Amino acid sequence: MNTVAVETAMRQIADQEIRPRFRALAEDDISSKSSPNDLVTVADVEAERALTPLLSAIEDIPVVGEEATELNPALPEVLATASAAWTLDPVDGTWNFAHGSPEYAVMVARVAGGDTDAGWILHPETGDLLRGGRALAPEVVAGDGTVTPIDTVHDAPARPLSQLRGMATLTFAPGPVAEGLAGLTMDVNEITPPRMCAGWDYWDLVTGTLDFLMYFRAKPWDHAPGAAIARALGFTVRHLDGAEYRPGDPGRPFLAARAQEWDALAAAITARAGGAF
Repeated sequence: MNTVAVETAMRQIADQEIRPRFRALAEDDISSKSSPNDLVTVADVEAERALTPLLSAIEDIPVVGEEATELNPALPEVLATASAAWTLDPVDGTWNFAHGSPEYAVMVARVAGGDTDAGWILHPETGDLLRGGRALAPEVVAGDGTVTPIDTVHDAPARPLSQLRGMATLTFAPGPVAEGLAGLTMDVNEITPPRMCAGWDYWDLVTGTLDFLMYFRAKPWDHAPGAAIARALGFTVRHLDGAEYRPGDPGRPFLAARAQEWDALAAAITARAGGAF
């Protein structure tokens, strides 16, 4: 796996197709998908169009991109059947990007045997790139090439729930479940709002700003990269019924947390949701 080529391609397309359009979008450069808050911009489309062939040239495997899936909804099924595939989110956090916030990302993952293999998360406006996977050491690569390893959590002591700070995205939770999970704030130290960009949420998790992440919608391009990196650091990423998160298994809520605390968190979440999982 040529990680240097992946990172070079991500930075190249960010500089060519995304950053020049940041805070420079015309009104007709932005449109909605399934809802008024689900945006797509010309930067999303052009970046995916440019980055897809570069990934295929690095390794000739299917590329499951967010924008390509809009045209072919069956495309993500290949993640469960192909021996290997790429996932691609050309602009994760499009709402932020379209509204002038630097909290957006370019995300790529390699999926092998239906499971996360390696992930890359680039923050174009800072130049920092987070990488990691089964055979890829978790590190931050700055824009100047400086590499900083990330400490693993394999040997971290377990802490009580009352000390944990996390993020829970309840937007797609059924009403009664969302109402029940509002009570999770009584079990943990704090529930923070999402950054509207998984590429920043996972960064917060693996660098210790947050202790857990919970999501209700599992689009593969949003979560395969972060899950690969988090697992390489010793985090557990599972559905609340205990099944391992896999990019080809869409739509089910899942929790990412240190292995030492995952079971207690999952039990608290399930209890608050009335056993709905």
